[in-house]
Amino acid sequence: MSAHPSSTHAHSEGEYEDLLSLWSDLESALSVLLSRPLQVQDFPGKVRQFDAWLQDLVAHDIDAALYLMFQHASKSTVGYSASHALVCGTLCHIMALEFELPQRERDSLVRAALTMNIGMTALQDALAVQREPLTAEQQQVVASHPRLGLDMLEDLQVTNDLWLEIVATHHAPSSDAAVPLASLPVRERLTRILSTIDRYAALISPRKSRAGRSATDSVRAIVGQDSDARDEASLMLVRTVGLCPPGTFVRLDN
Repeated sequence: MSAHPSSTHAHSEGEYEDLLSLWSDLESALSVLLSRPLQVQDFPGKVRQFDAWLQDLVAHDIDAALYLMFQHASKSTVGYSASHALVCGTLCHIMALEFELPQRERDSLVRAALTMNIGMTALQDALAVQREPLTAEQQQVVASHPRLGLDMLEDLQVTNDLWLEIVATHHAPSSDAAVPLASLPVRERLTRILSTIDRYAALISPRKSRAGRSATDSVRAIVGQDSDARDEASLMLVRTVGLCPPGTFVRLDN
């Protein structure tokens, strides 16, 4: 009688290890792509391949995808740029499903999320382990990285205008949060979704200068007490990851 449960447990453990390995492989390959993009043949095609890989992993089990993704993001500063890009891309994909975005919008959003910081990949990795405040030169690179990313992607033969526009404006001031997403122009709608996810992913990721916030605290910080912050993108993020995402430890009241 006891043999069946134990074999099931072993199968589940093996499946988990396989999924963990696949996510790690995707993150490692994405790190190579983002750190050496000029050495990649058919860069847009490679990004599409990574996107398809990501979709396959999420389709297998959304809760498992969220769990593994949060484990990666909250425990390591190695290859931060790729880790951040993967978190943002995964959440953008899941939220695109929730918002029922047309395929073109979904594709542009996810691929922009994977490549939005390509103009500062090395610096982003360095800042994750830097304890000192940013230098003036670093601040300049951070401020200009959306434009640098746009120029680089164009040089890499990315021709999807919506993908390029989102990368170029992903740090632009957002429109009034009270304006419904559906009434915004496409680019603004997708940029607001990405901006919300970008802030959330940055909060949960650790730095040498500070620990990452818990996923629960990060959701609360994004939604906040300020009613102006409670736009559709923020609320959908809460619905998507929950206040206690898969794998979160909680303290019971009794």
